[in-house]
Amino acid sequence: MKVLVSSLLLLLSLSLPAQVIQAEGQAIIYNQDINDARYRATQQAIKQATLQASALVRSNDSLSNGTLNSNLSIQASGQADNVDIISEQVFDNILSLTIEANINTDDMCDNGTVNPYRKSVGVTGFALQSPQQATLGALHNIGRQLPKNLVDAINQQGYIRALAATHLSVYPDLINAPTSANNDGSLTDVARIGEDLGVQYVISGVIRDISELYPKHPKDKTPLNSLLSWANKEDGQRSFMLDLYIYDGFSGALIFQHRYDEVGNWDTEENNKVGFGSSQFWALHYGKVVAQTLNAMSIDTSDDLRCQPFVANIFRTQGNQIYLNAGALAGIKKGDQFQVFRRYEIFDQLQNAQTQLNNANINVTITQVQPNFAIGELAVEARILNVQQQDVVIAW
Repeated sequence: MKVLVSSLLLLLSLSLPAQVIQAEGQAIIYNQDINDARYRATQQAIKQATLQASALVRSNDSLSNGTLNSNLSIQASGQADNVDIISEQVFDNILSLTIEANINTDDMCDNGTVNPYRKSVGVTGFALQSPQQATLGALHNIGRQLPKNLVDAINQQGYIRALAATHLSVYPDLINAPTSANNDGSLTDVARIGEDLGVQYVISGVIRDISELYPKHPKDKTPLNSLLSWANKEDGQRSFMLDLYIYDGFSGALIFQHRYDEVGNWDTEENNKVGFGSSQFWALHYGKVVAQTLNAMSIDTSDDLRCQPFVANIFRTQGNQIYLNAGALAGIKKGDQFQVFRRYEIFDQLQNAQTQLNNANINVTITQVQPNFAIGELAVEARILNVQQQDVVIAW
């Protein structure tokens, strides 16, 4: 019967038509180049469409009076074709559009599936490389408020569970980030942060530039040609440049990074102390540019982690039961199965501790689920299999 069910699922998945998805995208218009903005907005919308289609073929089977009952939901992820722009508008120099695209189900992740679990990320504080740039507009709270807004944007996407840890700082040396080192010579403390927060991934960033593009009061030594260039430019333009880094929370390895480099109009009085994240800030053109960038960051993060494995810590063992630090909020259900991986600490040539996960060839089946944790059962007692706290389970 299991063979029959598996064969039916395979045939159903192979015969699935492309899914027709509608999604939105935005891009800032530079130098009145509508075509360039349309291309970038369309690329963002395609990412959004792919995320909407991303899930796993899952079934809940039961046997009643000799009859097999199967509740089947089928979704997949892939690439888009036949992309049509069905609406488009320009407001405040930002182009917004809606596309309709076919998402092919035959081009999944490398392992052929996308697991259905919500991965957890911890978002640390984002340091401002040049703090004096925050004086204009009194944006001194940007280092903590911006990542908090990013947490909200990621959670609104709904594909990842983001937690704010904006009181934490990752980089002691901003200029060399993300390859900076701590005072003791070790690399950044991302693995420790991931373990302390109980998250699978850690997101950090450095705000590289929020300066005026053409200062209203340039220094006296500014060359005449620079003054003329400034005089001919739109008044009050301001940069927004940020580097985003995504780490594996178990090993501390940097797995993705993105740079966002935008320009917005600081269309308010020079002495107006708006503060970052205030209602007055979001009403500015510059605030709208930042909001659009935050949305792009949340989409990129979700898209980056879509095909990554789901990992949860084992925080307790009792008999043949193990307790995981992820539950219903992560999408875990009774009957789900995971593989157990043992955690080892190894040392590199500089004697820095590194984390290694090895497949223990042990399966665990979930028997109880709570919002923030789950209980799984092993075939025999955990001590016999040498399954311990801080080992992990993984779903690919």
